[in-house]
Amino acid sequence: MKKFILFCCISAAAIFFYYTNNTTEQSPIDLSSLHSKNALLLNKNGDVLYEKDADAIIYPASLTKIMTAIIAIEMSPDLQKQTIVEAQTISKFTAQNASMAGFKAGDFVTIEDLLYGTLLASGADATGTLANAIAGSEEAFVTLMNNKAHELGMDDTHFVNASGLHDDAHVSSVRDISKLFRYAMENPTFYQILTSKSYITHVPNELTISSSLFTKIPSGESAILGGKTGYTPEAGLCLATIIEKHGEQYIFVTTNAAGQAWTPPLHIEDALTAFDAL
Repeated sequence: MKKFILFCCISAAAIFFYYTNNTTEQSPIDLSSLHSKNALLLNKNGDVLYEKDADAIIYPASLTKIMTAIIAIEMSPDLQKQTIVEAQTISKFTAQNASMAGFKAGDFVTIEDLLYGTLLASGADATGTLANAIAGSEEAFVTLMNNKAHELGMDDTHFVNASGLHDDAHVSSVRDISKLFRYAMENPTFYQILTSKSYITHVPNELTISSSLFTKIPSGESAILGGKTGYTPEAGLCLATIIEKHGEQYIFVTTNAAGQAWTPPLHIEDALTAFDAL
């Protein structure tokens, strides 16, 4: 018995020595210089590498369109199905000074066209037309969005519209947005669209849609694979992005950076800061 106990002690000591000498603890990531008030950095497994007020209730602005797009993709067996852009959709969002993809009233467009207009150009004309085509109205489409949010465990989230235009009741958190973003990126169609820099639609006039993210990234910068920007005065500058470093992909979600849509892109600067810190 004494020999057995001695053997166990020696074995335990050997195991302890092996792990303390053959594993390295990842150094904490310092992102104290972030401009964004809310942030969450995850690795591909969903492990949290850094967080900053990740559970605070925020306004998601156009990060909302991540949900709009994934719902439309999952509800559309044929992305080449055509629908029409209605005049009231254009007038509604023009009156609200919403960002637009450039579709015109009367255009016959495909679901695919609208998805690119939603994720790349962040166009409310695209989200409004998608909502009508998929669910018959924006109100019915929002029900689908909230049902999906519940399914994904987005407990801090409530959607009021498909575009992300400000409403006091249209809320989320960066932790919830990260759950949504990770889920959406598993869909090959969503990933392909999100990581595209531009797209030419199928409408007769061949509308070219450019990524609102890539047009703001410094030339030659390849750290960011794709992402969705957002802005309202209440939400600040927002970003959900995919970062790649040393062959590994990371998710970085931020909200509430100071500025406007036309000022220096501090949300993108934060993403590049996260890349440098990895």
